[in-house]
Amino acid sequence: MDFTELIDLASERLGGAVLFANDEFFAPKENLLKPSVPVFIEGNTPTSASGMDGWESRRRRTPGFDWCLVRLGLPGVIRGSSSIPATSKAIIPKVCSLEAWALEGLATTEQLTGDSVPMD
Repeated sequence: MDFTELIDLASERLGGAVLFANDEFFAPKENLLKPSVPVFIEGNTPTSASGMDGWESRRRRTPGFDWCLVRLGLPGVIRGSSSIPATSKAIIPKVCSLEAWALEGLATTEQLTGDSVPMD
């Protein structure tokens, strides 16, 4: 069975949320969890955010990477994730990684982005 046929643990309907993104230049991070397929409106500029229906950061010219923090709505085993853009093949990332933690309770964004998060 393909992972896309399984329950979406990050679904907003189940309590999932995008808590933080390091760059929201083109569009808000909340677009990551929309259940609909992203739509690009021809003629709109990406900087107005009206032409972008997904999350896309600026082109990075310095070392590092862009990232976001997603809280799952339900506990479970992550079987897959999609980072393929639906509107432009020119912005497909060369590399994508996924890290997950199982934490008790509802940690704050500050706690999750701080130095106290267990990294093992």
